Amino acid sequence: MTESELQRRGPNIDAALLAYLLPVIGPAYILALRKEDSFSRYHAMQSLSIVAALILAPAVWIVFSWLISLLPFGGVVAAYIFALVVAVYLAVVVAWVVGIVNALRARRSPVPFFGRILRV
Repeated sequence: MTESELQRRGPNIDAALLAYLLPVIGPAYILALRKEDSFSRYHAMQSLSIVAALILAPAVWIVFSWLISLLPFGGVVAAYIFALVVAVYLAVVVAWVVGIVNALRARRSPVPFFGRILRV
């Protein structure tokens, strides 16, 4: 199916929603098998930016905590900085809900906080 045929039929809301409901498998399916569907590809990339935030936030905190724990009171500082990881996870929940709503309303709006990371 060509791009013009897809545009005439309208956006594929089901595939875009799948990108958010199955965070890694959904975008992989869309990027591998639905290359012509730009709407679904856009939401797959938005979903991948959310997944990247989910993975990077605790990974950065672990490395930073390990480095700072060598200093006196470093463990206490690392514990306080963990609040940033919690804040990122709350932002992920907001971005995930907004992404699902955007997909259901057939909008191409970037998700808050993470939507501009991976551009299509």
